[in-house]
Amino acid sequence: MNQIEWQFVATLVFVAAAVYFLIRRIVRFIKQRPGCGGGSCTGCDAGAGAAKTPNFVSLDQLKSPR
Repeated sequence: MNQIEWQFVATLVFVAAAVYFLIRRIVRFIKQRPGCGGGSCTGCDAGAGAAKTPNFVSLDQLKSPR
């Protein structure tokens, strides 16, 4: 009977953690600013310090031997 009790407590802890993270994501989704998805769009002030063009490695750089 003791084994079932600790498994039940562990299950409750994991379920409570999952519910907490789901509620936190829902609240963040509801409270987000209109027009911005967390600063990743180009029209936001939050992304002003980041580079405007992504840093991709060209195919020629990958193919050329050094």
